[in-house]
Amino acid sequence: MKLLPKILDKDAHKEFRRFLRTTGQTNWEKKITKINSLPFFQSPSPNAYLNHLANRNPLIRHIETYLRLEKDGKVLRNHATPDLMKACGYLKVINALFHQNETAVRPKLNSILFDDETLRAFLFELDIAIHFILCGYDVQFVDLQNFGTFDLLVSDGLAELEVECKTKSADAGRKITRSNFYLLCDVLVAELAPLTDSFAVLFKCDGRLIGNQELFHAVAEEIRKSRSARRDNGQVNTLRFEIRNLSSGLQIRTNEDAALSLAPHWSPDAHYFVWSNRETLIVGCESVDEDRVLKAIYEDLKHGAGQLSKTRPSILTCRLEDIEDEDWSKLRGRTGLAAMSARLLGGPDRSHVNFVVYSSGKTLPKNEGAVTSFSATNLTFENRDSKYPFPKSFLGGKA
Repeated sequence: MKLLPKILDKDAHKEFRRFLRTTGQTNWEKKITKINSLPFFQSPSPNAYLNHLANRNPLIRHIETYLRLEKDGKVLRNHATPDLMKACGYLKVINALFHQNETAVRPKLNSILFDDETLRAFLFELDIAIHFILCGYDVQFVDLQNFGTFDLLVSDGLAELEVECKTKSADAGRKITRSNFYLLCDVLVAELAPLTDSFAVLFKCDGRLIGNQELFHAVAEEIRKSRSARRDNGQVNTLRFEIRNLSSGLQIRTNEDAALSLAPHWSPDAHYFVWSNRETLIVGCESVDEDRVLKAIYEDLKHGAGQLSKTRPSILTCRLEDIEDEDWSKLRGRTGLAAMSARLLGGPDRSHVNFVVYSSGKTLPKNEGAVTSFSATNLTFENRDSKYPFPKSFLGGKA
């Protein structure tokens, strides 16, 4: 694919219209309606669970924004946020894929776009493809076009490079999933508000956390009773909790505030949620069972290495969702991720892999004058014993 995926704000409307004609505007309206019809928790619950479900398909909210602007007679270019323009970049590549490929590919692409899980992974594949396209390379979507089992074949006209892309949810290998944790938090905020003082509730779960609203309401009632009786712990079914008092009047407005308040209670294996109004509620939850995050990543990358043809130099790319930029410094050096990557690249069946590259989608866009650029902080591990020399032309790009 020889495509320049740069988007001018004046072209954004055209790409949205073209995409909706191809994929069916009614199909997207149905998905938007389904999300918006999900039951809300009573105020002041932040509805974190609902927002989590809505964001599983990253295109839905952008399409909803576009349709709303169009309905209101507003010009898209006057409301083009960086995230909306990034979505336009995706749509431009997707539109080109629909236009350039034979009919047989189109049903497969449609299936990917309307499945919340496969779409997130495909958008990461587009991120990698756009990176190489902007560097001046030709990119083929090999798996999509049924040419092979890996994702991308990148060419500079002389050398070729294979790329396999994997996306791992922040819940991969974890006993406490975000969706069930957010559901618990929504119930707690709705049931415990209004807060008369600030406190933290720290949960230990026996095994997995099941999204059981009846259980969560019972837990909220037990916390309320414990507060009235001045007890600092309790248990309902598989959920044990401790209550820790926080400074009265504590208000958390920034990530720095949250980090400072969480520090005395923080565990690397827990999920955390902060709700702050006049007073603050902190919820933490972890399982007594060990998470298997690295094992889940390793198994997926091992499978990905097997999807490559083993006849060319290659890269495994892996998006680890919801890793903040400041957290990457903790993953550099002699970490579990480094040890796992060394084991992966050292396997005799993976000598064809030159690099494994980890990234996340949390890097903020950069505004440079009239141009907004998107990038991702990443962490790269090299296989120095790869049997295929890595072409130097791919290290800096052609453009």
